[in-house]
Amino acid sequence: MNYDWAAPPPNYSDATGAGASGRHPNFQAEYPSDIKDDADSTMGIPEVPGYSTYTVEFAKNSFHMDYIIKDVNDRAMYYVDNKAFPSTFRGGKPDIVVHEGGDSSGEIVFASRSNIVGNCHEICFGDPATSDRFARLKLKNWISLTTTWSPPDSTKEFKFERIYGKETESFGGRKTSLLSLKLTDMETGEIVATYLNDGYKTWRKAGTYQIKHNPEMGREWDKFVMCICGVLTEKERRSRRWRSHGGGGP
Repeated sequence: MNYDWAAPPPNYSDATGAGASGRHPNFQAEYPSDIKDDADSTMGIPEVPGYSTYTVEFAKNSFHMDYIIKDVNDRAMYYVDNKAFPSTFRGGKPDIVVHEGGDSSGEIVFASRSNIVGNCHEICFGDPATSDRFARLKLKNWISLTTTWSPPDSTKEFKFERIYGKETESFGGRKTSLLSLKLTDMETGEIVATYLNDGYKTWRKAGTYQIKHNPEMGREWDKFVMCICGVLTEKERRSRRWRSHGGGGP
């Protein structure tokens, strides 16, 4: 499907580092090196009053690229379609598309496009063929995955940043994972959401979201947070794979 984006494409000159080497990374299935049975792999993340919990699972037959986000009742809420290559190699088409429900046939609720090394992403809440809710998302610090963000139709600012070590462990996650994030209210300093990556502790599960209830936005708030967080974690995953295949970039 072709998308006619209402906003201009990302400015790829915003890239940092040496830039791409000019060759495509080889596609490889990223299977975990330490597969364990799910029964022995509970993360131990506690339920927190006033927060919603969502589980992120790898979609079947997606080579550990696509995800299904489920609520506490095991109901599929969103399907995250992560393309094999960034928009740079796909004619500017979205490289992340989020659908309602448990597969890619559901309504499009979010899309993002980026390049492999640039820190600038163009995001759209809704189907980019019809929506006008476009925004730019630019990483201020690539190493810490730090970026500030405001929800659609809001000026309130929040900050995403990577967490690891004892801080991740304090939330119930794995301290060795480098793909966990927290979301902080920049006005109050309160942590309003976390994403705790499973770090290949299980074959099926990718991680867990815990998001503070937002009475004004309701479930829309949860969707916003998970979509933006998904862009950041996918950016890091792709960058790792690019570097492992000898590509340039930070």
